Amino acid sequence: MEAFVGAQFKVGIWQPKVNAGIIKQWLTIDYGGGRINLDKPLGLIQWQNAIHLPGDIWLNVDMQWMSAGNGENVYMESTAYLNCKLYKAFFNNQFSITFEANDILNTNNRNFTFYNKDVTIHKVNSNTNRSFMLTLQYTFNTTRDRYRGQGAGHSEINRF
Repeated sequence: MEAFVGAQFKVGIWQPKVNAGIIKQWLTIDYGGGRINLDKPLGLIQWQNAIHLPGDIWLNVDMQWMSAGNGENVYMESTAYLNCKLYKAFFNNQFSITFEANDILNTNNRNFTFYNKDVTIHKVNSNTNRSFMLTLQYTFNTTRDRYRGQGAGHSEINRF
């Protein structure tokens, strides 16, 4: 079973969006000569924030937290992340610059325990998921008046 609820609104320059949910299963499997219940629910909270700064600059601050729990025959530990992004467009949206910082606190490690009959696998993620990106984007052929929606092909038809 999955149940989620979300809301978004606008307060001046701030546009937050909040989502919360729960993922619950009822699963019992054969494990280690007996039976094991894998029915601990996973909780999830997401909070996304868009802030429209002066100079038509956008700042996004996104956070997510997921509780520990079971999914299929796996027990997953709690995880979280904090991402930030700055975006600015120039020349009528023809050129843009984006700077992103992902998993700033380095807490998005997906550690889990996998249960299967007589086998147990523990995976501990010790990698750094933190990343920083700078994106420069230029859009070619941004002419907006090529197709106006009425008779755009008539000159070509008449040419034939």
